[in-house]
Amino acid sequence: MRSLLTFTFVAAALSPSALSAQSWENSGTPATVVELYTSEGCSSCPPAEAALNKLKGKDELWTTVIPMAFHVDYWNYIGWADKYAKPQFSKRQRHKVSQSRASGVYTPGWFINDQEWRGFFDRQPIPYANGPAAPKLEASLEGKTLRVNYESSERLQAQYALLAMDITTQVKRGENRGKTLKHDFVVVDFETKTGQRNWQFALDRNTAASPSAIAVWLTPLGGGDPLQTVAGWLE
Repeated sequence: MRSLLTFTFVAAALSPSALSAQSWENSGTPATVVELYTSEGCSSCPPAEAALNKLKGKDELWTTVIPMAFHVDYWNYIGWADKYAKPQFSKRQRHKVSQSRASGVYTPGWFINDQEWRGFFDRQPIPYANGPAAPKLEASLEGKTLRVNYESSERLQAQYALLAMDITTQVKRGENRGKTLKHDFVVVDFETKTGQRNWQFALDRNTAASPSAIAVWLTPLGGGDPLQTVAGWLE
């Protein structure tokens, strides 16, 4: 069963730096959340990013699969500072390892619905499929404020990511010296909060690249498969 995903775009009188008011909702099944931990300083990462980037052209994008590339900062010491890397992304990956969801901290590091996936190294395609049906999840964005509403009283972890697309970087130092790297689904803003039914986030508009898409997903407090998701393009 495919998710019932709806987008609504409403013109609003906002500052030039703010987005028009938009909303997204999903009253069907959650998508598979794919997290790739990567770095411009890692010579093994470009093939992994190329595999992730291929999902951009899939009909299942946002409704069945939500790809995200979290750039980590622990490769910056070799001489190339990845400007999309954030310490919180490295911390997020280490936390997954500490919770026994992965065998170690490395790049490229793949997680499918919060569990380590090593199939990429065996040249397997990225796996994804819809989960069980869930109550409606709605995300609405106006200016810098993101509001998330879920039709369930369960206490959950709400997470959002702003994603930048079509990024090109010419690397001048480090393991990828001389290469031109192409990035999609780059996480440029991310936050997570615990709550129930309603969450509110203040978005960071001073991101390393202009975001083109947004993803919102809910997980149990202890992590695991997303209970509901919604994602889509920004206007």
